[in-house]
Amino acid sequence: MEQNLSGLNNYRILTKREKLIFLAGVFEGEGSFGFWGKEHKNNRYFRIQVRMTDEDIVVRFVDFFKLGYVNSHTPKKDNLKKSWKWTIAGDKAMEVMLQMVPYLGIRRKEKFEQCYQSFKQLPHLRKSYLTQLIKQLPTKTLQQN
Repeated sequence: MEQNLSGLNNYRILTKREKLIFLAGVFEGEGSFGFWGKEHKNNRYFRIQVRMTDEDIVVRFVDFFKLGYVNSHTPKKDNLKKSWKWTIAGDKAMEVMLQMVPYLGIRRKEKFEQCYQSFKQLPHLRKSYLTQLIKQLPTKTLQQN
């Protein structure tokens, strides 16, 4: 039976929630998050990124969240493909993660919970917009399995 492939590019007709779920799924497989910077220099910051060889998928993160940037990496070895990486750091990165975390798997939720607790302790974030946002979120958002 021949499969009709005309409906494979229907991302643009998805609802906002469906797009968020889709992007969280891509992030689950291709994304990473954590702290960068040197702790002893008090310049640690939270960062998230997605790296893959499908530029059109990576660009969807910028289009949806209206944050971060995409850059490309051309490998020096001929047998490797060019890749694209979406990156966002700081308060806005945490804000994006708080949107995606309900759709992530258990392992990633647990790791995010650790990052979230550390993030709340960073001294330079006491009065930020994100700190106010976090106070308004239900605790279950971070603790659900």
